[in-house]
Amino acid sequence: MKEFFGRNKFIITMLVTLVAGQGLSYLASPASYQAFSEGLLRILSMIAFWGPIIAIIASTFVWIVMNLLGFNSLEAIRHESVEQNNPAPAILFVGTLIASVLFLMLVIKP
Repeated sequence: MKEFFGRNKFIITMLVTLVAGQGLSYLASPASYQAFSEGLLRILSMIAFWGPIIAIIASTFVWIVMNLLGFNSLEAIRHESVEQNNPAPAILFVGTLIASVLFLMLVIKP
């Protein structure tokens, strides 16, 4: 039993934090909590609708930038970053991904 809690301490801590936060939120303002939980399905449907679209567009941006820089696969980026000890391709990959998502947040206003 001790091994279970030792290995999964982070997950258990996060679940306890989530439950405690939801409980405190409900106790602080039951009416506001009820209104938010009613709107939760709308938020989840927006995520389900826009998530794949944003993923496709962001992936396209990343693919274009990485191909322009001469990297044809994730393996090529990994090889350059890990085996050649050059973090620039990985930084560019993550930076392009973040920039494309931020750009889409400005453009797409659900």
